[in-house]
Amino acid sequence: MIDEAEVHVLAQRHGTPIRRHFDLMADVYMVAYRWREDVDRRAEVVFAIQHENGEILLHTKAWYQPTFFRLLSGGIGLDEGVEDALFREIDEETGLVVTPKRFLGLYTYDFHFGETRRSFASYIFHLTTQEAIPHCADNWEVAGYSSVMPYQIGHVADDLRRLEGKRKVWGNWRALCHDLVYETLGQGTRPPA
Repeated sequence: MIDEAEVHVLAQRHGTPIRRHFDLMADVYMVAYRWREDVDRRAEVVFAIQHENGEILLHTKAWYQPTFFRLLSGGIGLDEGVEDALFREIDEETGLVVTPKRFLGLYTYDFHFGETRRSFASYIFHLTTQEAIPHCADNWEVAGYSSVMPYQIGHVADDLRRLEGKRKVWGNWRALCHDLVYETLGQGTRPPA
């Protein structure tokens, strides 16, 4: 899941990440989502791509409720490097040319369900682009895009925490990376009242 030598190289290239660990209670949906027998990833990359106008790119999927958008993310293959996964996922999900700005965070999680536990990690990055229009050839992967100013990422995290039904625990988990992006990029960027 985490290769400390790789983390060291990433930190040298892109800055030392904020590292946090979370113990989270899973539910049936998270068990189906993270306890799969056909595991194809060791962790994920989460990427906050910021346009030169200051807005951060969000996406939605075909099965999300309408008007629901979040930061982009994608899996890191079992034998894949973090940077390789980052650029592969950005290319697949946006087609944008990006410049890495900062390795914001490395979050680790232990999901608990009864007597069982699964671990996972998120590598969170801030990148910039000068290109205006993202595109994804696979509508199942990305069904649409939106963008918000950095101070609005906190609202996205709040929306994730308000999810009900089968995505409630998933939403609480997904909100954590959005909190970090707001904490590192959104503080102090609110427009004057």
